[in-house]
Amino acid sequence: MSGSAPGGRRGGTSPAPAPARDGRPGEGGRLFVAIDVGDAVRAEVARVIAVIGAQLETAPTPPKVTWVKPAALHLTLRFLGDVDDTDVARLRGLLASPFAVPPFEVEWRGLGAFPSPRQPRALWMGVIGGAVELGAVEAEVSRRLGSTVDLEVRPFLPHLTLGRIRMVGRGVDWLGILQATDVRGVHSRVEQVTLYRSELSRRGPHYTGLVSALLEGR
Repeated sequence: MSGSAPGGRRGGTSPAPAPARDGRPGEGGRLFVAIDVGDAVRAEVARVIAVIGAQLETAPTPPKVTWVKPAALHLTLRFLGDVDDTDVARLRGLLASPFAVPPFEVEWRGLGAFPSPRQPRALWMGVIGGAVELGAVEAEVSRRLGSTVDLEVRPFLPHLTLGRIRMVGRGVDWLGILQATDVRGVHSRVEQVTLYRSELSRRGPHYTGLVSALLEGR
């Protein structure tokens, strides 16, 4: 959710990631491993955000929400944190070879809030198809990186973060709004996994693909 953008729950967003490239000097920084979600999902997220945002504005005191940029959504599998330049080549090598998981479809549907609709800090869109395959990919990423980086042990909960709530406002029926907002079933075709670097700027984070591994099955 990732959750979220890097640093939060897995499954997040970014300005449009640049294509993965060969190793170059200065590739260190905040790194994470993610998959792209595709244009159909981005369009649906943009529509859902507009619907929810319009409903929130009718509250006695509207909340303050920082919405994601749908044009650059991705699902974060593992956030690696700050990595030195000297360690990037090793991580690229670990993630470059094909995964023994066939390409697959993910279906996105359903809305929720972390930690709960009563005390929301983030809004998310969930997965109803492809969760098992996503778990297999995440497990392989963790296996490859487990001996080289300190990975947090926690359940993998695939989701896309739609927005982060900075102020909850007053008179907002969060649960009612989420339940009343329909999500049209949209799909992602997952064919590769990418190691990204995140760079912060005044315009927001910029993500650069450092290396991608294809899903090829056994």
